[in-house]
Amino acid sequence: MVFYTMNIRPATTDDLEGIVALTEDLLENHLEYDLEYFELAESHRLYLEDWVKYHLGSTSQFIFVSEITASGKKPVLTGYISGYIKPLFPWFKIKQVGHLSFLAVDKRWRRKGVGNLLEEKASLWFKEKDIKYIEVYTNEKNFPGLSAWTSYGYKPFNRFLRKSL
Repeated sequence: MVFYTMNIRPATTDDLEGIVALTEDLLENHLEYDLEYFELAESHRLYLEDWVKYHLGSTSQFIFVSEITASGKKPVLTGYISGYIKPLFPWFKIKQVGHLSFLAVDKRWRRKGVGNLLEEKASLWFKEKDIKYIEVYTNEKNFPGLSAWTSYGYKPFNRFLRKSL
C-alpha cells in the first residue's frame, strides 16, 4: 500500500514549469467553450512564465501549489491557485476584494480534494489581509468548474456580458 502526503505551500521559481503546464492544460480545456477567445498565442509560454514570476514577487498577489509525496518519492506538483487583491471604485465602502485568477488541478488528482485545499489556503490568505469577499470568474459552459466553485461556497454575483464586433 502506498501512502501519500499532501502539502499546500507558496509557489517558488522551481514550480514555474509545472504551473505553466497546468495552465496550458486548463486553457486547452477552455477551447471547447470558445475556440477563438481562448486560443493561445504562439508565444504564450513566455507570457505565462512572466505572469508566474510577477506573482511570485508581489505582496498583493499569490500562487499556492499543492504537491503530493508518496512514501520515499520526490514531491509531485498536483495543482495551483492564484489570486490577487483587486481594488474597487473609491466610492464604494468596500475598497477591495479578493480575486482568484486560476485554479488548476492535474487531471489525475481531480475530485480528490486538491482544489478544495487550495481554495481554503487562498481564502485564509485573503482573510489574513482583512478581505471580506472573494470573486472568481468561471465560464458558464464550464460545468465542472461551476460545480467545484459552488461546492466551495461561491454563489452567483454578477454576470459578464460580451458583444462581438
